[in-house]
Amino acid sequence: MRWRRWFPYLTLILWLIPLLFWRGGEQSFLPYDEGLYVWRARGMLLSGDWLVPRSWDTVHYHKPPGFYWLLAGLFHLGGLSEWVARLPAMLASMATTLFLFDLGKRLISAPAAWWGALLLNLHFVWFSYSRQATPDILTVLLGVVGVWGLLRAEEVPHRANLWRFGAGAALGLGVLFRSVMGMIPLLALLPYLWIERKRHGHLGNLWLWLGVVAGVAPTLIWLALVMLKDGWEPLRALAGFVGRAVVRTRQGNGWFYYLWNVPVQGFPWPLLVVAGVMGTPKARRSLLLGYPLVVLVGLSFISTRLPHYSLMLLPWLSLVAGVGLTRIGEMFAGRLKPRWLARNWAYGLGLVGGALVLLTTLFAPMLDERVPEATLYRWPALALGICWVLLPLCWLCRYRWRQTWPGLRVWLGLSVAGPWLALTLLGGMGLVGNYRPDVQPFLQETPLAEILARSPINFVRQGTGDEAQILLSIYTPNLGQWVPNPAALPLGSWAWVQPDFTLKPRSRYRVVGVYEGWRLVQVRGE
Repeated sequence: MRWRRWFPYLTLILWLIPLLFWRGGEQSFLPYDEGLYVWRARGMLLSGDWLVPRSWDTVHYHKPPGFYWLLAGLFHLGGLSEWVARLPAMLASMATTLFLFDLGKRLISAPAAWWGALLLNLHFVWFSYSRQATPDILTVLLGVVGVWGLLRAEEVPHRANLWRFGAGAALGLGVLFRSVMGMIPLLALLPYLWIERKRHGHLGNLWLWLGVVAGVAPTLIWLALVMLKDGWEPLRALAGFVGRAVVRTRQGNGWFYYLWNVPVQGFPWPLLVVAGVMGTPKARRSLLLGYPLVVLVGLSFISTRLPHYSLMLLPWLSLVAGVGLTRIGEMFAGRLKPRWLARNWAYGLGLVGGALVLLTTLFAPMLDERVPEATLYRWPALALGICWVLLPLCWLCRYRWRQTWPGLRVWLGLSVAGPWLALTLLGGMGLVGNYRPDVQPFLQETPLAEILARSPINFVRQGTGDEAQILLSIYTPNLGQWVPNPAALPLGSWAWVQPDFTLKPRSRYRVVGVYEGWRLVQVRGE
């Protein structure tokens, strides 16, 4: 029946809705990089210049403006808010999950693909960036859609060229949103395109490459237009940004950064990748293993190694982890050996769960005294701990006490239910998404709120500004002008003044509020 075909997609959607969309309390932007995207998109909307991203007097040619256009359009329709700004990432995360499942059915078994799509959303870095106004999840979606289109071209020979063109367009469009990083999914397809070229014929097909050109075309048109306006400076800025990304090391992260960072951030799911590698079909390893391997090498080659760059790896690692989870489930059910892998999985997670239960119950008073911040995370940790501590009990029921219940579905469900509950509670309690909880309460105080609501506020700054300036630029409703120094402010005007400036004479300025050194002042007579 048709409903059975769509039932896995429906269950994934129901799984994702609270995980992605439930949020509690105040929300606030993360200054870098989320705040920068929001601020530049707002600047584009306020200035009316949709060609050149800018913040105050500074133009930004180093990144193509695709995501700025998307945010500015949404702000024009729905106003500026955290919900509107983060909606593209949330929808892109849901779409990536559904496409990944549909893609995975063609590479591995449908149950393993379903579990893999589900596990993708249980990586904390994926969950976090699915709730941020950044183009990272959207770029991953375009890469997954590109691969999905190529697999569809294999299945529908009479429309293969149309699917190839669409796949190439999706892969090329990533450049508009993520600059040179948007080309990594295309490069990661090289093992599949070359090793399986005789079977699918994609590599030498003109329609695929015409699609790539069509996808890259908006970026090239934008670059040509800004170069007609400002000469060679946009091209130099874009090339300089790419060069810095390749050669500049950030936070001291070396070549092997992702080899330890991805397992740590994704615990325990990368352990399932080890169990799933041997279960992947040999005919599809050019995609399942070759794709993430090229991404890993490419990301390691780029010297700017940051945690969120690994988002491109996670869909493919999740599919392989889905294979691993189903294999461990078969071991639990007694249909596959060695059974000790499933037993160790159960007891290992059970130990972690037991520790979390003890920390959040018996040792909670001591933990609250020594680490007061941990109190906020008690309920998510307790939910995770309870689910995982039941795993070894299920094993004992089956193999020590010879009970038929709980069965395989319960055992697998407990493995993922704990992380799902923990992440959902983190979002619903406002512990993820409210990155600067002090900024909005400060701006809502009297008389600041009244002043900000009725008066245009100038900004006195030099240099590139800081995190506080980014947040104030976003949350100040009536923006005035950029002013180089306090002396240039007209009489009676209001302004946020950078901490570096000294207000002289002091009697000329009335200070009504201070946020991280930035002072809201009114210029009055001497």
